[in-house]
Amino acid sequence: MKKSLYILGVGIALLMSSCADSWLDQHPGGSTITEEQYANMDDVLEGTVVGIMSSMNDFGNHDWFGQRSIDMYGDFTCGDMAMKTCNAGWFLTDELGQSYSRRGTLWSYYYDIVRACNKALNVVHQSIDQEKLSDEDYIAENAEHFYYLAEILALRGWAYDNLQKWFCYTPKYIIETLGESLDEHKSIPLYTENDTKADTIYGNDLSSVTDVYLRIEEDFTNAIYYFDIVEEQVSRSMLQEINSDVVRLFLAYHYLNAATTKEDYKKAATMAEEFINLGHYELMDTTNLLTTGFAECKNDNWVWGQDINVQTTTCLGSFFGQCDIYSYSYAAQGDIKGIDQALYDQIPEWDLRKKWWNNTFRGCKECQWAPDGKFYSPMVKQSVGYSRKALGYELDRDWLCDQVFMRAELGYMIAAEAYARADDADKAYKYLDEILSRRYINKSDYDTYMAGLNGNITALLEAIHFNWRVEFWGEGFGLQTFRRFDTEIQLGTNHKSRTKVSPNDPATLRSYSFEIPSGEEYYNPYLHNDKTELEEAEE
Repeated sequence: MKKSLYILGVGIALLMSSCADSWLDQHPGGSTITEEQYANMDDVLEGTVVGIMSSMNDFGNHDWFGQRSIDMYGDFTCGDMAMKTCNAGWFLTDELGQSYSRRGTLWSYYYDIVRACNKALNVVHQSIDQEKLSDEDYIAENAEHFYYLAEILALRGWAYDNLQKWFCYTPKYIIETLGESLDEHKSIPLYTENDTKADTIYGNDLSSVTDVYLRIEEDFTNAIYYFDIVEEQVSRSMLQEINSDVVRLFLAYHYLNAATTKEDYKKAATMAEEFINLGHYELMDTTNLLTTGFAECKNDNWVWGQDINVQTTTCLGSFFGQCDIYSYSYAAQGDIKGIDQALYDQIPEWDLRKKWWNNTFRGCKECQWAPDGKFYSPMVKQSVGYSRKALGYELDRDWLCDQVFMRAELGYMIAAEAYARADDADKAYKYLDEILSRRYINKSDYDTYMAGLNGNITALLEAIHFNWRVEFWGEGFGLQTFRRFDTEIQLGTNHKSRTKVSPNDPATLRSYSFEIPSGEEYYNPYLHNDKTELEEAEE
């Protein structure tokens, strides 16, 4: 799969308008390309995919560098990530539990992806007869095009899934607290390729939660369908591209967050098991756990990630720039993004993961709670170890550590939680053990711990909740874990001001389920019910 600079440039120009008041801008990023020109472009599907992939590492500011900055927003908001001191000010609003101030950025980011996918899908529908889209012989004969089509469907579903998680209440809250069904409750606007056939779209009304879920699930299942046909002929050339493994985990995680019944949880477990049983990845063992396990794409358990090089690095404003005390940037200057102290204290001594964070000042007194055993620059740490000093000259000034978006462990954790919620203690125990059996220092203590979980659904769910927070710390799963388990958490002492987080506290609810941005309400006439303006727009 070639990745020409021409395609990359056009893909980005067509896609991005992250500074706009609304994603409904007619010409994203200032591009003046017309719909006709766009439809006649060569390799439009590839260009769309590459443009979206580029946006995932898009630098806008030192607290906006694409998807990994969004991951940090969520982990700060739920309290798992802490920052006691903040000299530069980046991520301070998130540390204070106010990530909702970023809602316009998130809204534009994901809807830009939706719009780019819809425009590409229009080209497909204009170029290919409808019946050929399900003709397996035709699909196999045009494998490369359908591989890109699968990626585009997967990315649209992923964008909608993220919008749903950030901008809508949890199903449990909607049903139990609001007393509404998912069919009744309004969520976000849905736009498909049929809504974006021209550049004159002015908005759309809110869709029900059920309709959004159906859209997400259809996009993911269609993507898997195409991938399964063409992957024998075409495979991704870089880890940042989407493949069938990535989409299966997308769908499993979606089912887990959307579930309301035991049968729904079984769907999540089944899809996670489908990923696991394919056997394409190994779980991380103790060899890489404290070395290069979170900084290099070559790890056998990385399902989706990005190889950072001199062209793609965002330097100071990057995940490692913000979190790694061995990189020359903010963490090295004292803006430590560390684990919540109370969460750290709960990690048992037999657990090797306790070494993921600094609690003994090992040569750097300012670095307590920093992830200096999980997210760090191997090239520096392995040469200078804990002898480094804050602001030392030996710091990594290349910022080339790779970015992980998804690990194989995710499938096992989804399966463990889904089976526990479906009251299947044996399988829940099995999949949790698959991860934790690679995380212990002392086997005897580990066996004692696991014996207390065997056959005990309540204890298993508590352990699964805890291990989501520890295993995936800093990887962007914290906020959804917090919302899904619906438990008030007492925070440790290393936060700027907060002492606890509660998912359903009316005073802080908007921190965990964002309101639609005011700019979208103003520019989308369906949302502010200005019928006169709407009629004029449609004329």
